[in-house]
Amino acid sequence: METTKRPISFWVIIVFLIVSMVLLLMGQTMAIFNYEFAVKLGLQEDVKEVSEFGVQINRAFGAGDTFVYIPLMAISLVGLFLKKRWSSVTTAAVMGISTYWATTVAFMLFFLPGVPNYNLVPGPEYWLFIGAYIIFGVWGVVYLVFRGDNIIS
Repeated sequence: METTKRPISFWVIIVFLIVSMVLLLMGQTMAIFNYEFAVKLGLQEDVKEVSEFGVQINRAFGAGDTFVYIPLMAISLVGLFLKKRWSSVTTAAVMGISTYWATTVAFMLFFLPGVPNYNLVPGPEYWLFIGAYIIFGVWGVVYLVFRGDNIIS
């Protein structure tokens, strides 16, 4: 008799993908079309904190997330639920992007103070969020490389 029970790692990855997609759609995709609304939701920084240049950088990240990162997440979700072997590859790509994206943002926050019209002082919540994405992304890539078959079998 075949069991359909999924390992806990499957559900951890699924929750990460779903929560990330919702946050990205609300914060990143919304920033492309209505930046002020994304600011009101608390998912983007106000122009007074990051300057007009920073707003456009945030919108550019939003476009990259909308056209690459979010579709990869959606494809991964479908593949994982359908137990497709290729979903390990797309999900590993998502985990790699998560790590790269969070690391880039961390260094932006490190390098940007002192730049004219940049006034953002990131609180602990920024570093917690960034750290979680880096740790989870690295864990996800390592897990999928060595144990990826567990989530699709």
